[in-house]
Amino acid sequence: MKKIIISVLIVLLATIGGVGYYFYQVFLGANINANAQSATYKYLYVKPNATWNDVVAELVANEWLVSAEKLKTCIQYLEKEAPQCGKYDLEPNLGNRNFVNRLAYGLTNKANVKLKMTRYTPWVARNLSRQLAIDSASLADVFLADTLLRKYGLDKESSMALFVRFDTAVQWCMSAKEVEAVVLDARKRFWNPVRMEKARRTGLSLKDIHILASIVEEETNNAQDRRMVAGVYLNRLKKRMPLQACPTARYASGDFSLNRILKKHTQIDSPYNTYKYAGLPPGPIRIPSAAAIDAVLDFVPHKYLYFCAKADFSGTHNYAVTYKEHSRNARAYQKALNIRLREQRNKK
Repeated sequence: MKKIIISVLIVLLATIGGVGYYFYQVFLGANINANAQSATYKYLYVKPNATWNDVVAELVANEWLVSAEKLKTCIQYLEKEAPQCGKYDLEPNLGNRNFVNRLAYGLTNKANVKLKMTRYTPWVARNLSRQLAIDSASLADVFLADTLLRKYGLDKESSMALFVRFDTAVQWCMSAKEVEAVVLDARKRFWNPVRMEKARRTGLSLKDIHILASIVEEETNNAQDRRMVAGVYLNRLKKRMPLQACPTARYASGDFSLNRILKKHTQIDSPYNTYKYAGLPPGPIRIPSAAAIDAVLDFVPHKYLYFCAKADFSGTHNYAVTYKEHSRNARAYQKALNIRLREQRNKK
């Protein structure tokens, strides 16, 4: 009898231990991102209206689970509400209970979002929607709303002047209005009192500064040269001369791969073509960088009305007060360009 009792106790203890170990594995054991070779985080994006089944399927598809069944069992026992939308950073060897609670209570991590160079407001919306859990149409509607644009002295044609480039950490799940707040906050931080005072000295509105900076940025990558080019364009604006800026003819053509602007491009009938129409175009031809805007704000005062690329192909320019002087510079550059093109053809 004593041996039987001992045997029963051993079996009972073994059963309890087995059950305990099983539930330990279900709730606390490493199950998610448990096969990482190093301390590498995985990033899970839970979409709006996702279910627990959607989450499990995503983890299985990415091969981030040791046991899908144990995770399903944990979800069933905890009886939590649906997972909340967001980005979740999953550390190595994450247990099921910790994971489920994190998603159920929306303990999200921020996502890095960048607004880079782009050319149209709908493209801005598309750029941001690809980085966030929101559709581009909703964002475009917000960015093109008349009430918002009027507040900043803009309209749909000049709406690109609303944006400055930014790189920031935000919640992955945001409403269109919350994304708008991020964009406006970036603009507010950029246009600090120092820049606002410099803007006042140029005599241009913030809209016009964005427009001019977008042109200047495409003329040269050289910081000092940008300040000189900005000075030329400001001189032309004061004299009511056409800007005759090649980047605007390229923009009007819609072919942004153009390297050389020909006569046919300068004849395109578009308000953005500054060979055809005097003054600034209706809106920016891109989101200018901070450096390009600062080049306009810190333009070099001078008397030059013309500039032409240098014949050494340095990416900088020669400047001229008269058209006659400019023509000499242009002929020198064209001669050097023809020689380079001939040499390239001969190499082929």
